[in-house]
This record gives sequence, C-alpha cells and structure tokens, in this order.
Amino acid sequence: MPGTERGNSRVQGRTTHLRHPRSDLLVLLVGTPLLGLLLGLALPPFARWASGSPVLPWRAGVEFLGRLDAPWQLGLFVAAGLVAGGLLVLAAFAEEMSLTLTDERVEVARDSRSRDFARADVSAVFLDGKQLVLLGRDSGELVRGAHAPRAAALAEAFRAHGYPWRDSDPHASLFHRWIPGTPDLPAEVHALLAARKAALKRKAPRDAGDLGETVRELGYVVRDEGTEQYWRPLAAA
Repeated sequence: MPGTERGNSRVQGRTTHLRHPRSDLLVLLVGTPLLGLLLGLALPPFARWASGSPVLPWRAGVEFLGRLDAPWQLGLFVAAGLVAGGLLVLAAFAEEMSLTLTDERVEVARDSRSRDFARADVSAVFLDGKQLVLLGRDSGELVRGAHAPRAAALAEAFRAHGYPWRDSDPHASLFHRWIPGTPDLPAEVHALLAARKAALKRKAPRDAGDLGETVRELGYVVRDEGTEQYWRPLAAA
C-alpha cells in the first residue's frame, strides 16, 4: 500500500515513520542564507552610522564592518548563512530521534545508533518537557531524548499502533531530588550519580546516558530537571 502523509509522519501500510518535519528543515536551509543576506545589507550602513558615536567601543571593528558592502562581500554573508543552515540541519538529525512504529515493534534511531523494542515491552510512552520517554515493563527508561516530530503527531502515531501513550509520567510522584550521601541510596548509586553529574557538567551526554543505564541496572531511574538530578526506585523493585 503506498505511503500517505499524516502531519510530520509517513504511514506505509501498518508502519509509521516519524522524522524531522520538512517545513522546519526548509526554514533552516532557506532562512539562514536569507538572514546572511539581510545582515550583509543592513550591517554595513548600521556600522557606518554607529561609528559616528564619540563613545563607541571597539571602534576599529565597527569601522571595518562599515566597509563590508561590496557585492562579493554580500555573497560571503549569504554563503556563510547557507553553511550555517546546513550545519543546523545536520545537528538536528544527529541530536533528535527518528522513530519507526509498527503494531509489534518500535525502532528508535539517534546519533547513528538504532535500538528496537517490542510493543509488549513498553509500559508507557509520554513527553517529559521536550523529551520523549519510553518506559519498560519494570518502569525503567528504555529511551529518553529530544524528539523530531511534533507532540500531536507522536501521540497520534503511538495510539494508532496500540502503544500505552500517557499525558504525563505515571511514576512522577516517586522521584526525589538527589542529595549526596542520603541514606536512601546505596553508596554505589551515589558514586554513579556523582560521576553522572560531572559528565553533565562537561557536556558529555553519551557518558551521562551510559551512567544512567548502570543506575537502572541497580534498580533506580534517574532524570534531570535543570541542573539537578532526580531519582526513583524501579516500580517493580
């Protein structure tokens, strides 16, 4: 059966592909070169006007910008915008998940890695802020990450294939803010959460994710709210 478009998802028979909306990619590819052109047109006259101020900081740099109005220089602004748009599109593909749903399985692809889960092993699917979360039968997180499709398309697709979509985290009330040394957690989990906090601080999400998986193996779930870590025991533990 030929594929049909549904919002920002594409359905083929009983398979739904959820990817980054084409309209968003088009905005990045077209909008950034246009922004470069507008900057190239507006920045030199603005810089020449601003250079007349007697208290102008970085005068030499502003005066240099005021001289960038040759056609080839405008072309450089447009080219820089095109390169920036391409890089933003690549970053969007790398950081956000794409999903393939059937009535039996869900495949999650992100950052050149792909994971596959049976529908029977998924106990809940919901959005936590800007992140999509899939929970396993033990209430542990199977997947957590930024989602490319819009929220309405996600909910529609998961429900259509019989997945347990939830409006919020069904275990939200079980989370506690992590306080180093609290007697509620084993020393091993404290050490892992301390290492995970350091990984988040140095902006190493893959390391933080691997540490979170290890925490789960010990019977706990961890998530972030701002700069704080929150934990809860597995519901089946």
